[in-house]
Amino acid sequence: MQKKYKIKFTYSSRDDIRGMKKYILENFKYRELGENFTKKIKTAVEGLKAFPKGHNATGIRYRGYDIYLKPYRTYLLFYIVDDDLSVVTVLRVLQDGMNWQYILKRWISEQTLNE
Repeated sequence: MQKKYKIKFTYSSRDDIRGMKKYILENFKYRELGENFTKKIKTAVEGLKAFPKGHNATGIRYRGYDIYLKPYRTYLLFYIVDDDLSVVTVLRVLQDGMNWQYILKRWISEQTLNE
């Protein structure tokens, strides 16, 4: 029987999604497009439940875990996998044109300072 993972979102990943949805609503003035964006991101994340390590690791670690990258359309989903607890935690959701390595490393250092 294949293991099913539970999905969790960090506050930062939720803020990322909200910010992108707000951008869509403000710039395109089309509520349905914003709602569909949120649904599509959540559907992409749901796909991690069955086989989360099927995507490439970034080479960056967070709290002892490898950070994985799942590309989805023009977005990049960054997450960690805890096999012991069967949990996938989505850390950030960024646009593919962003300097994601810099953003992730800065975010990790901020998280460490806040602990």
